[in-house]
Amino acid sequence: MSRRSRARAGLRRASVAASLLTVGLLCDSAAALPRLEAPPMGRPGEPGSGLPRDEAGKGDRDRLKPPKPLRPEGPEELEALGELEMLYDRYERATKVAGDTAAHVLTLEAEAARAALGGRYEAEIDRHLKAAAQLREQAIARYRAFIDKHPDDPLWTAELTFRLAELHYEAESERYAKAERDYEELIAAKVAAANGEAPEGLPPAPVADYRESITLYRDVATRFPRFAHIDAALYMMGLLHFEADELDESRQALLALTCAERFPIPAADGSNLVSVAAFKPGDYSGCAPIRAHSKLVAESWLRVGEIHYDLDELDPALEAYTEATGDPDDPLYDEALIRVAWTLYLQRRFADAAGKLDDFVRYADDRRGKEEAEGATALRDDAVRYIAKCYVEDDWDGDGAPDRPSGFARLDRDYSERGEERHVPEIYAALGDLVAGDSDFQQAIRIYETALQRWPLAAAAPKLQKKIMDAYAGLRDQDGVLVAREALAASYIRGTQWFYANESKPDVIEEAMALVEEALVATAVERHARAQKLRADGDPAAADEYRKAAVAYEAYLGRYPDGPNSYQYRYDYAESLFYSGQFLPAAEAYVAVRDSGTEARLQADAAEGALFAYEAAIEAESTAGRLTIPDMPKKDQVGEGPYEAKEIPALLVAQQEAYDRYVSLGPDPALTPSIKYKAAAISQRYFHFKEAERRFVRILDEHCDDNAAISAGFAILDAYVLRGDLAGTREWTQRLLDKGCGTGEESQKFAGDLKTLDNAVRFEEANVLFEQEEFEAAADRYIALVDEAPKDPNADRALNNAAVAYERIGRFKSASEAYKRIYTDYPDSELADDALLRSGLNHVRFFEYDDAVKAYLMLAEDARFAASEHRDLALKNAADLLDSTQQYKKSSELYLRYAGKASDPAEQAEASFRAAQVLRKTDDDRAIEAAFLAFVGKYGSDPSQAERVVEAHLRIGQARAGRGDGKGAEKAYQESIALFNARGLKVATEAADYPSEAQFLLSEYTLSGLLDFKLTGRGKALTKNAKELFDRVVEASKSYDAVLPYRRIEWVLAAMYRRAYAFEVTAIKMREAPVPRELKQYSEPWFAYKDAIETAAQKFEEMAIPLYEETVKRGREYGVESEWTKRARERINIYKPEEYPLLHEPAVELQLEDRR
Repeated sequence: MSRRSRARAGLRRASVAASLLTVGLLCDSAAALPRLEAPPMGRPGEPGSGLPRDEAGKGDRDRLKPPKPLRPEGPEELEALGELEMLYDRYERATKVAGDTAAHVLTLEAEAARAALGGRYEAEIDRHLKAAAQLREQAIARYRAFIDKHPDDPLWTAELTFRLAELHYEAESERYAKAERDYEELIAAKVAAANGEAPEGLPPAPVADYRESITLYRDVATRFPRFAHIDAALYMMGLLHFEADELDESRQALLALTCAERFPIPAADGSNLVSVAAFKPGDYSGCAPIRAHSKLVAESWLRVGEIHYDLDELDPALEAYTEATGDPDDPLYDEALIRVAWTLYLQRRFADAAGKLDDFVRYADDRRGKEEAEGATALRDDAVRYIAKCYVEDDWDGDGAPDRPSGFARLDRDYSERGEERHVPEIYAALGDLVAGDSDFQQAIRIYETALQRWPLAAAAPKLQKKIMDAYAGLRDQDGVLVAREALAASYIRGTQWFYANESKPDVIEEAMALVEEALVATAVERHARAQKLRADGDPAAADEYRKAAVAYEAYLGRYPDGPNSYQYRYDYAESLFYSGQFLPAAEAYVAVRDSGTEARLQADAAEGALFAYEAAIEAESTAGRLTIPDMPKKDQVGEGPYEAKEIPALLVAQQEAYDRYVSLGPDPALTPSIKYKAAAISQRYFHFKEAERRFVRILDEHCDDNAAISAGFAILDAYVLRGDLAGTREWTQRLLDKGCGTGEESQKFAGDLKTLDNAVRFEEANVLFEQEEFEAAADRYIALVDEAPKDPNADRALNNAAVAYERIGRFKSASEAYKRIYTDYPDSELADDALLRSGLNHVRFFEYDDAVKAYLMLAEDARFAASEHRDLALKNAADLLDSTQQYKKSSELYLRYAGKASDPAEQAEASFRAAQVLRKTDDDRAIEAAFLAFVGKYGSDPSQAERVVEAHLRIGQARAGRGDGKGAEKAYQESIALFNARGLKVATEAADYPSEAQFLLSEYTLSGLLDFKLTGRGKALTKNAKELFDRVVEASKSYDAVLPYRRIEWVLAAMYRRAYAFEVTAIKMREAPVPRELKQYSEPWFAYKDAIETAAQKFEEMAIPLYEETVKRGREYGVESEWTKRARERINIYKPEEYPLLHEPAVELQLEDRR
């Protein structure tokens, strides 16, 4: 489209915009009318605004890869899958037909609804359009009437003349549009009537007549030079002249806007037109527009330049374009700048053109991604190419001779230091393209490589490398092509330095990845083809070429795993790995192809390749000494058991799977039996007997007529013999005889060997049953064996095994009877003592404690078992049982005996302490004291027994208290406390329980002094006794305070309660004190005395109440419910019954108690 036609296309919008401008409805930023169009107005998405609604980011569907389909396990499953796919195809076709039908129905219904809606509103729309036309005609008439009546009104004439021009323009535009529609309908009818022939008698096309509008615009501009929108009037005048092909009038109208002092407004008769022939350089420079700061200046200069440019008037066009570039922030700056550059290029002013083109490219790059730079971005690449074209020209000074330097040398001189600018490497590339276009590929390569060496991280680097490759192709240099392609494939993939330098430019990355993909696959394919040729020629260099091909395939597949030909390339990758000696990676690559759900074309080949690759890898590992494969296990050829399954090396696991997959695909039935045997042998070599047997049985069942079945049968028998499984050996011997597998002499020899083996497996059936956990059957057979042959050397062992079997099934009574037969019928058996011990344990299970004690004592005391290792344990078990049966003194004696025999010092101390503890359950306080004294005497200095010694002193004190020795008890308590502190035992531990209790009991003695004290006497005696009462309560309180540092909650609560109790008792004793006789009863002094006593007593109660409360709260906090918390709640309930209710009626009166 020419510039003139583009200007016409934008004419109507520009006119409407100018009209809106005159009535103040267009913002200032719109007044410039960029790109010949009014900018959209309003909020995004608002009807009529012309602005689209912002869209949220959308997901990239290309990143959503469907999961790979499951591979079929065998031919049957493959056939079934094919049938399923056929059914699915039928369903899909039916679904598509149904969907198409539904869509067609919906489309018809939508069209019908749209037609109904259009018919409904068409009349309404026509009515509104006609009404609008009528109103416009009325407005035209009224504006004309006003102007005729007031031709020179300073306020309104200019404004209404401008509006009248716009209304005439709109009316003519509608008339012209309708005439064009009618003309097109007429032409269409004539063409249809001509039956394909050229129609004749066509009327002339309609022409728009904007003369009335032009006249009005000229009038307002001429007569009202200070009119606020005079610039818009001249602009519209210029556009309408241009539409009428009146180019001189159009140019001068626009110049009257932009250069008012030099170019007058064109007269109606054209008498004042300035001819372009009179143009001199500088005529357009330094011009002042008719209205300062007009937004239409740049647009008008561009249109002036366009008119000159279309008429090949390049000098004035250049000046006009240059004037349009005055403001870099103007929306039309980029358009003006590129036209300046192109004009300079046409004038062969290559240096200036290159500079302006460079400015344009940098302008576009600086504003890249911004909406206002869309036009510049569209022309950016063309500008880069034109820069290169400038440098291709070798005569810049116009003297007819090539310049020095020129071409690439001149470009490198100007741009070698500007590589950080994005477009510079592109200019080198563009110059190289132009040189290559002239078939100078060597020079092109030099240009490309220079740019790459200087700016390897430039965004254009992948393109440059591709151009180098193409240039080598132009030279038919295949080696150069290969090297260049490999460089392209390796230097710009993900993870390279170039990638990280450009990862913020998604368009650059995407373009580079496309080049890399093509290069990677081409490199791989070419290397592979070379390797195949070398291998066919027997050249040892083939291995290295295969290795390079594998590297290329790997790079390609790693970057493009789901390409359209990736299935074939994966197989080629595996082949390249295999023939380059990389057997394990080759095997893994074959497996990937074999198990791919993409295609099945190469599945059998890949399965065979995986098999061979794993075998080659295992052989290489074995040769290198990194892998040792055991022989097939046979009795007397391997060490003693147990023959637990060993971990199969990962390489052999993979090989086994390769065998299995090869068999499932069935490419060669003749090899199937031997392949299956090899797979089963892997499990057998590592003692996976169950899995191996499953595989060998499959060979026997499916290939019995093949001699591989004989090897499978021997392998099964070897496994049972090795593990001592006689029943299994016997069973399989018979099964193999029945099958009769194999052919020829091998089959006959196999049958003979089986019969020989069958005679060696008929013994120890009971043991087999036991090992199979058939315990009841095994026990019955053991007992039957003893009953039938009581003198058998293994009779005692049979009884022992029977007893163990009975225990396994919970028949403990039967087990005890079997054990009893051992130590009664076979007392000299090495199993007799164990039988006694087990017998005792089984008696305990049935609560037969007396029988258990007898058994334990027999083992512990009978001389026949003096050497038994269970003797001491039996003694301890007997002591435990006597304790449980309340035979405490006998239990204590046995504990002491056990302590004397135990070899472990800790066991000795434990038993000695238990001997004393057991006696605490009796009423014999002297025996208890003696036992604990004996323990202290023996272990008092043993640091490991410090906690027990502290407890022993406490128990000694309690025993003494029990028999009324208070002094002795106090001494023992004090020794317990002193020893705890001396041994550095920790507070807040269980060990602190004992000094806590001891201190509490000592405090009870102090409290007893308070409880026993009675406040009596008169006068001074009463005063003295009262002081003593207070001293005793203070002493008791301090004594109980000594319990707290041990931080044992039970005794802390007890001490708190007893302190409160002491205070409350004191209050009671004060109230019970006698009133002095000299005070007459009920006299005023008597009441004063009673009030004083009551006040003092309440103070002690006030000290008691918080302690009772704290005892209750702390008990609840620590989850402790004890005698002390219950009593505290009872006491506090008396004072605060609502806060501390009881579940029973408490004692209302405080009962004095003595807990000494």
